[in-house]
Order: sequence, then C-alpha cells, then structure tokens
Amino acid sequence: MLLQRLLVFGSVVGLLLTATAAQAGGCASCGTAACAGGCPAACGVAPCADVSQPACQFVEKTVSVPEYVTETRMVTVTKCRPETRERAYTVYKQVPETRTVEQTCTVMVPQTRTKTVTYTVQKAVQRQEDRQYTVMVPYTETRTATRRVCRMVPTQETRVVRECAGRWEERVIEVPVATSRCAARSCAPAACSAGCAPAACAPAACSADCAPAACPPATCQRTCRVWVPEVSEREVQVTVMKPSYEEVPYEYTVTLCRPETRTRTVTLCEYVPEQQSREVQYTVCVPEQRVSSHQVTEYRCVPEQKTSTYTVMVPYQEQQEVQVQVCRMVEKTITVPVQTSCDTGCTRSARRGFCGRRGRGC
Repeated sequence: MLLQRLLVFGSVVGLLLTATAAQAGGCASCGTAACAGGCPAACGVAPCADVSQPACQFVEKTVSVPEYVTETRMVTVTKCRPETRERAYTVYKQVPETRTVEQTCTVMVPQTRTKTVTYTVQKAVQRQEDRQYTVMVPYTETRTATRRVCRMVPTQETRVVRECAGRWEERVIEVPVATSRCAARSCAPAACSAGCAPAACAPAACSADCAPAACPPATCQRTCRVWVPEVSEREVQVTVMKPSYEEVPYEYTVTLCRPETRTRTVTLCEYVPEQQSREVQYTVCVPEQRVSSHQVTEYRCVPEQKTSTYTVMVPYQEQQEVQVQVCRMVEKTITVPVQTSCDTGCTRSARRGFCGRRGRGC
C-alpha cells in the first residue's frame, strides 16, 4: 500500500515538471542576451519585454505527500497457561501366597546283593626244552703278502756351478764442482793457470785479481777403487739321495670267525586257560514310591487404583495493544513557477523546481 502511494506521488510531480518545460519550450533557445534586441523570428513569439521586469510567476498547487505515523492497534494473541489435572490408573501388585503340597515321587533305593561269578584265567606252566644255536668262534691265521718299499740310495752326479770372483781396480773419474769456485778441496794447485798466483787457486775461492780464464774447468778428477766381478763355471761331483722301490714279502696275522653249533637247555613258560569261580557283591537300585510334602509359594496379581497429578498447557486468546507504523497520503500546497511571455533564463531553474534562489535575477 505504501509503495503504491509513493508511485502515485512520483507520477504527479513528473507530470507537473513536464508541463512547465513544455510551456517554456517556445523560447528555450532565447537567453537574456537575446532579449536585449528582441526575440528572433525563429522563436515564434512576441518580442521580449523589458529585461528589468521579473520573467517568472508562481502558482500554488495541491499534491499528496506520504506521511508515516505510529498508531496503537488491538490484536488478538494466543497464549498458554499451565493447568493441573488428575487422572486415575490401575497398577497390579504381586501378592505371595504359601501353601503345602503333597507329591508322590519314585526314588531309587540302592541294595547290595551277592552272586557267584565264573571267569577264566591264564595259568603259567614252565617246562624244560633243549635247543640248538650257532655261534661264531674266532681263530687266528697267518698269511704271506708282498708290499712295495721305498728306500733312499746315494747316487753320484756331475753338476755345473757358478762361482762369483773379482778384484779391486783403481779408476779415475770426473767429479763436477761448483762454478763459483776455482777448484774443490781435492783439486791440486797445479790445476790453476800460470798467470794466476798460487794463492788465487786456493780451495776457498779465486782471488779478485785472477782473471776468469785462469780458473780451471768446473770438474776435477778423482781416483776411486772399483770392484770388478768375475763369474766362472766349473763341474763338481755331488752325492744325491734318490728313491728306490722294491717288492718285499712279509707275514701278517688275521682274526677270522667260523660257525659252531651248540646245544643248551631253556625254560619255557606257557599259559594254560583255567576256569575259576568267586562270589562278588554288587549294588542295584530298586524303585520305591514315596510321598513328600513341601511348601509352594505362588504370586497372585491384585489390581489397585491410584491417582496421579499432571500439568498441561491450555491455550487461550486475549486482546493486546501493539504499536504499528502507518503510511498516509496528506495533501500539501506547493508553489510552482509558470511560463511568462518570454524565457529570460528561469526555464532551467524551473526544471529544478525554483527560480532565482541562488541570487540570479530573472
């Protein structure tokens, strides 16, 4: 309902604005500057009036405006209240009852009796008997055989052996020395040049006055003893032990067994069946009728009435005041600008619903 009223109000305001714009459409292209010399012929209206006079007029119109108000209304509310009720129900109690019952029953009474029983037994009987048996009697026998015997026999053989001999020889060898020295300590002073003083060729170093050409070469000679080996071969006679095999006869003793039959007496035990009798006692059960009394307890169901209280929720209705917001359409008078003889610039302001509110003269 509220939405429908808002739609109606919006439609009315839109129609009013459309009508105002249509009335001002004749001079929509004419501005205030154009009115100074009169509206052009294209406007299709009479010449503009004096621009110093107001160009806008207002009329009052009544429109419907929605308004929300709070009203108090009575509504029906359903509630529940507790209510206590009683109900009757039946219970059954087990009541015991005892009584004596006589019952006839059969019992088995044991009795001891005697009877003669014949049975068979196996009686042992011994007897003597001669039996032959075979035994293995050992005896010794000497036998002859041959066996292969290995003996070591000395034998003369000729073999070639090498003997290592030698001698000592003295040889002269060249030994390198340091180049910064004229000669080593083993060099003789005669190795120096004739143009250099003997002191310059000392083992320590050449003198500063000695020319480099006067120094001896960088090697010196030494005499060394060298062992010169000499290998010679010669034949020698040696005695070696070689194995010699031969067949040698020998005697050995063996133990053998030969069968021999002998006789011996053995005792045999045989079982012979024999009938015997004896008296034995046995127990039998004889049925006997007896009357016995015993107590029997039986339970009987006895009904009993009882009352219980329970609570139920009973619904009821009542009137209650509630606050409700209601939308109503209220009539309201508003001022609306209308079109004059010539538009002086208020048409745009009229479209927005006012004329000259921002200090602009029409």
